[in-house]
Amino acid sequence: MPFTKTEVDIHTDYVVQAVDPAWLSQGVRSPKHLMLDPDNCILCRACEDVCPWNCIYMLSPGIVQGAADGATAAEVEGAYAVFVVDDNACTRCSVCVERCPTDTLYYARLPEGTSGRRTMAAVPTSQKADVERETERP
Repeated sequence: MPFTKTEVDIHTDYVVQAVDPAWLSQGVRSPKHLMLDPDNCILCRACEDVCPWNCIYMLSPGIVQGAADGATAAEVEGAYAVFVVDDNACTRCSVCVERCPTDTLYYARLPEGTSGRRTMAAVPTSQKADVERETERP
């Protein structure tokens, strides 16, 4: 059965907050984190749809407006969406990685010296057009 992609609202109600690095170091957590290559993302949002833990979000870049750190706002300048994963809820089940039609998602260790911070996966506005084409679900 053909699947027609329709326009879906990007979340605007999520509150981004800095996480205390000391808190992150407590407990046993996977050393790998879900990452997204924004250059390959076609904004199909299959990862968000298939996640059994509801910990993947495609958010509006407006969530960082007024951020105390000017570099954060500059990081998403010109982006259509920002990919965010709640690392506390993510179990690394890999369902999203397997579902991604463009092999955009992968697991990686954060570079040393990042204090648990990773760059935002800002998906460029230029890739929005790819979402509007018809696709078939496998």
